[in-house]
Amino acid sequence: MNVVEIITAFTLDDWANIATISGILIAIAALWFTFFQMYQNTKISRGQFWLELEKMFSNHDEVHLNLRPGGKWAKEGKGPKTTKDWAKVEDYMGLFEHCEIMLQKKLIDEATFKAIFSYRLSNIMANRIIVSSKLVNRREDWSNFVKLLKRFKIEI
Repeated sequence: MNVVEIITAFTLDDWANIATISGILIAIAALWFTFFQMYQNTKISRGQFWLELEKMFSNHDEVHLNLRPGGKWAKEGKGPKTTKDWAKVEDYMGLFEHCEIMLQKKLIDEATFKAIFSYRLSNIMANRIIVSSKLVNRREDWSNFVKLLKRFKIEI
């Protein structure tokens, strides 16, 4: 039997079955491709988000640099003094509060946040002036910041 005889021997039901099987295979391939594209897009979006968050933190570089070891607020008894300095500190701490809310809602992952940003929390906590003013005297105003500290087991 040659190919032409085989093809002409197929009934309408045979052709319908072949079309169904072909459609299923195409649908499986399309679903796999869609899943793969969504997976890739999710990875890209996460990467873009982390870079954007890094930019947001870089807007607070002045406070960050002041609090780092060797920074001008890293020494005992040093810290923000002017209203402008305090506003910058509060804005910086507020960004951490936003991060805690995103962590609670599982919009960002804890391990990545910890690896990239948790040392900054320790730098804030090393400054007794900030801790006393914001986290002891006004603790209720910084509930999400306190939750973030607890999440990473950083003592007040």
